[in-house]
Parts: sequence; structure tokens; C-alpha cells
Amino acid sequence: MRRDVATDKLSRIKIGDWEVSLTTCTLTQGEQEVKVTPRSMDVLNYLAEHAGEVVSHDELLNHFWHGSFPSDHAVHKAIAELRGALGDDAHHPIYIRTIPKRGYSLIAEVQHCTSLTQREESEEAQPLGITHVSSLKFHLNALLDKRILAGGAAAAIFLSVLMWPGTQVSSDKDEVVRLAVLPFVNRELSTENQFLTDGLRESLVHGLSKLSHLEVLSPARGFDGPDDSRTAERATDRAKALRADHVLQGSVQVAEGRMRVMVQLIRASDGVHQYSDQFDLPIQDLFGVQDQIVSNVVSALSVHLNEAEREQMLDWGTTDALAYERFLRGEFYYNQFSPDDFQRAIDYHLSAIELDPDFLNAYHGAATAANNLAVYSSAEKINELSKLISDIHREVSRLAPDSTVLSSINEIKLRMSGNNQIQQEMQLREQILSGNPPEFAVAHYALFLIGARLYDEAAQFLDAAGEVGPFEISPDEVWSYRSNIQPPRAMLLSAKGQLQERPYHISFLGTVATNLALAGDFRQAEMYLNRQRDVDNEGILAHYSEAIIGFLSGEIVLGNKAHHEIMSREGDFAFNKGALSFMLGDIETGIELWRSLTPPQKRRLFNVTHSAEKYFPQSVLEDPRYQALLEELGLGKSWQRQLMEGVMAMEAVTGVSLNEKSRQAYESNTFMSRNNLWTAEDWSELESTKLADLQATLIP
Repeated sequence: MRRDVATDKLSRIKIGDWEVSLTTCTLTQGEQEVKVTPRSMDVLNYLAEHAGEVVSHDELLNHFWHGSFPSDHAVHKAIAELRGALGDDAHHPIYIRTIPKRGYSLIAEVQHCTSLTQREESEEAQPLGITHVSSLKFHLNALLDKRILAGGAAAAIFLSVLMWPGTQVSSDKDEVVRLAVLPFVNRELSTENQFLTDGLRESLVHGLSKLSHLEVLSPARGFDGPDDSRTAERATDRAKALRADHVLQGSVQVAEGRMRVMVQLIRASDGVHQYSDQFDLPIQDLFGVQDQIVSNVVSALSVHLNEAEREQMLDWGTTDALAYERFLRGEFYYNQFSPDDFQRAIDYHLSAIELDPDFLNAYHGAATAANNLAVYSSAEKINELSKLISDIHREVSRLAPDSTVLSSINEIKLRMSGNNQIQQEMQLREQILSGNPPEFAVAHYALFLIGARLYDEAAQFLDAAGEVGPFEISPDEVWSYRSNIQPPRAMLLSAKGQLQERPYHISFLGTVATNLALAGDFRQAEMYLNRQRDVDNEGILAHYSEAIIGFLSGEIVLGNKAHHEIMSREGDFAFNKGALSFMLGDIETGIELWRSLTPPQKRRLFNVTHSAEKYFPQSVLEDPRYQALLEELGLGKSWQRQLMEGVMAMEAVTGVSLNEKSRQAYESNTFMSRNNLWTAEDWSELESTKLADLQATLIP
């Protein structure tokens, strides 16, 4: 169908030196032509419509990915893809500028083209991709997480598949797709299990027939010939007789307690097999088997009937649609940031690997989820996850010894050990100095800088880290690291904002709880602490938050009942108990507890100590015994100086120089016990708040 003149005029725009075709998803500059995914093109068009304005990350996410599995990283990947296509530099942009903490702005000149050549008109008359349908697909796929699919839900998902752009639907009725679900063939000699064959077909027909935009055709068995004549040619003949757009046909065979089902979706216009698959499942639970088959078929069709999704599947590194669907689920759960969801992410990625043993990004996703889960786990669980990562590392070494995925997984393996930070620093420094570091290198070096209290340098490294490119996974979360260097009030607001997107984020629940307590709002602090307890399976982070809140409220005092109770709890709480001891001025107990940490547990020292220290008395921070302990554990003055030397060595490449306070500490060979980014006002506000909390506890 030809579009109207108004639409034609808006089908092309010019952005800077690039001519952009919104319908063919191409960018042209002279003889150079670059193709981008339809979703990224929609984002570019949206930015062009708001050229010069700041479009927030959340606005793009809600507008184009509402309810979809890729979550907020999809925005970063789309922006990265567009920058790559435009030849733009995130650090010196001429097209898309990142506005820190606000969003993105298209800064190049935008012009609308009002004339088209005949060739362009012909190209634009082809079927187009529609991104809001893709969002609907992912929203509906989320329903598949239920143990048993309701018929209506299955039908809704199936409808989203069949109405997919690019399927060349030719129905006479506007917006109605005609699907002929042919009787399934019973491959057995007897008709004893014919009810299973008919039941599988009937459940699809029953659910699909309830939907207004899908006309389901259910011809009687043998309406035009014997069941065994199931060729593509015969399918198109049947479709023509029924005036159907698609034909769904299949066969069922039962033997020795197992059901084998083969399904085929055939396009009526040309007899092309758009999708076919085979399932071999035990039949102890007939309804469960039926739901599983429907779930798998729909998941696969949702990819095979959509060109853009099929291209993304290939870009992620698999040709198996079911493996791709499992991978997307894994990425969705990973981005929820709760221990249970990290475990679900691991399980889905391992399921994807089982379906496609060569799917490198699935290995990477499983390793990244395991790495994050370990941060919130007991020693026993950490050992289990370490073994998993070692197995993944070994398999990826065999599959792709020169891949960037292997480099990232090797880095994760080092992190899990808990005591290889010197080796990691040297490796990361070398990668950054090469001028072409892997995506994670700059971000993880920033995390080291944060742990060493070099907040100012860390902030600049995070700015340089940029965004993960399209079809890439990173073990580092730049957006999360930024919150670690904020003063308490800003940190509280940032964490609350993150909880709007990830309500079960185990770490941000604790951040909000402890910072509310610091602000004197102990009632709300307890509410968030209880939410953290609900998602913290091991109880490690909740115990830490409880210790801080009890200390700030005055409920926990050295030697009192509450202090004895929290210190006597069984579990992997040595770091928490040591930190509480330092808060209370009990240096010797704190030293003893932190010395007892095993190498994997010491990872928390590098990640959390810098933040815990804001609750320590200044007398503890300056005590030679405390500083000697940090040196003994590998995160004292020597470690801080090594990182300062790293910043200086990489300055020519990164453009990041030592902060004045850092340089003074380096030149005087002294330990910098306070971070170098917060202002005098920030520190004064923190001390005033702590003093106000203390005075409040003393009021009778």
C-alpha cells in the first residue's frame, strides 16, 4: 500500500552530513551506506524530532522498550550502535552528546528531505518493521515464566508472532491474520493415542479463537486429502482453498512414555517453511508437555517471523531461536540485581548453552551473573560459583581462544579469587595503555580507584568508560559504580531512583536504608531494611545494613545486649562484625575479625571498606594499627600508591591526571584516608548528621 504524501515527506531526514532513510534503516554519506537495526533507527528519529533537547534515558526506555527483556542496557546499546554508524565519538561528539545524569541530545543540524527518487519510493513501499510490536512480543514472552501457560496467554503470544511485520500477510480484511491450524498427523499405526494429537491442536485453536484480530481456521480432518500428504505444495494449496495467510501443521508420535512432536509453519504466498522444529518429551504430565511445546514454538516463531529480531539473534552470536530466547530471559533477570534473579539468569544462560554449545555470549552472561551473585553469597556458594566460572573459562578457551569474551571471563575468574588485585591492576593497566582496551578495563580500573578512595580519578575513568557497545556484555556496571562516589544525600536520591527501575536491587535497598538512617529517618530505614531482608537469601548485606542502622540509632552500643546479639549471629559476617567494631572504636576486635577473612571474602574489603569508613571515628582511621591492618590485607598505602602510579602512567592515554590531594599524598608518602572528591561542605554535612543522630539518642 502506498503511503500518503505527508508520510512520504517525512520518510527521509538529513542529520549533519548523513542522509537517513527512516524506512530502510540506512544512513548514507556519499558512497558509504550503513544499516542499523529498526529499533536504533526509531531512537535516532526520536532524537531528531527533539533535536537540541535533552531526551532522558528513562524516556527512551519507556517509549521503545516498555516491558521488554533487554531492560535499560538496550538504550545504551542503541546509542552505541548509532554512534558507531555515524562515526561519532562519545568523548568529542558532533552528533549525539551524552548529558551526564540527564540523557542524550542530538546536536547536529537536522533537515527533512521532501523529494524522493523512483527507486527510493519503490524501496519504501516494502513491508516495514514496527518496533512497538517488538516490545509487545517481549512483554507477552514474559508470561511464559509461569509454570503453566493459560490458553489465553498462549494465544496472545501466538497472535503477536503471526502479526509480525515482514511476514507478508495478504488477508482481505484489514488488520486480520488468517491462520489455518491443520489437523496434526498421528504417526502411530493404531489410533489409541489419537486424543493426544487432536488435543494439542484443539488447545491452540481454542485459545487463539478468542482473539479478535486473529481469524483461526480449523478445517476438519481429511477435508482435502489424506493426512500424510503434508508437503509445502499441498500446504499452499490448502491455504488457498481456505484463503489463509499461514498454515500451521504438525505430527505427533508416542512411544515408550515419550511424545515426539514435529511442527511447521508455512507461508501461504510461496510455500516457504518459516519455522520447523522437533520436540521429544516425557509425557508424565500431559498438560505440562503441551504447554512446554506451545511455549517453545511461540518463542521460536517470534524470532523467525521478524527480520530485525533474526538479525539481532545472529549479531548476539547464535542461530538457535530457542537459545536466543533463553539468553534474553537471562539478560532480563540479570538486570534485576537480586540474588534469586542472578541465579535465574545463570540458569537461563546455561539453558541457552545447552541448546547452542557455541553461543559465546551465553557463556559470558552466565559468568557475569555468577560473578555478581558471588558478591552477596556465603563462602560455600562462592566456591560453587567459582567452579562454574572455571568450567566456563575452560570451555570458552577451547571454543574461542582469541575472543574478547575469553578476556572478560578471565578477568571475572581473577576477581572471584579475591586476592589477585595486584595482578589485575597490572593487566588492566597494560590493556588501557595499549590504546584499545576491552570494554570492561576502564570501568573496572575505576572500581579499584573507588576502593582506594581516589574518587575524583575514578569519576573521570567512569566518564571515559562510556557505554557498552551493541551485542556486548560487560561484567562492570558504570551506572552502579557512579553511586558509590556520591555524598550521602545525592547517593540516597540516586539509589531511590534506581529502585524505581529495579525494586529488588539488593545493594540499593541497603544504600537507601542506611542513608535514611544517617538522615535520622529510622522508621523508613527499617522499611527498606525489611525489603532487603526479603531478597537477601544469605542475609549478609541485611546484617551489614542492620549493624549500621543500629549504630546510627544508638541501639547498638559497645557491650550492650543489642551489640552482643548482632555479634553472636552465625554466618559469613566477619566483615560486617569487623566494620561494626571499628564504628564503635573497638580496633582490636575489628582487626581480629578482618584478619580471619578468607581470600574470596576479602573481595568485600576492596568493594565496601571505603564506604564503611564514613561511619568510623577519625581516631580509628588515623590509628597506626588500623592503617597497618589495611597494609597487611593489601588495600593500604602501598595499594593506593600503586593505583596513583597507574593513573600517572596512563595519563597520556586516558587524559586523567592525579587530583591535587592525591598528588600531595603521593609526594609525601602518606596514606589518604578520606576520598578526594567530596567537598568540605560534604564532609561537614556528614559529620553534622552523625552528631545529630548521636544527640537524638541521648535525649531522654
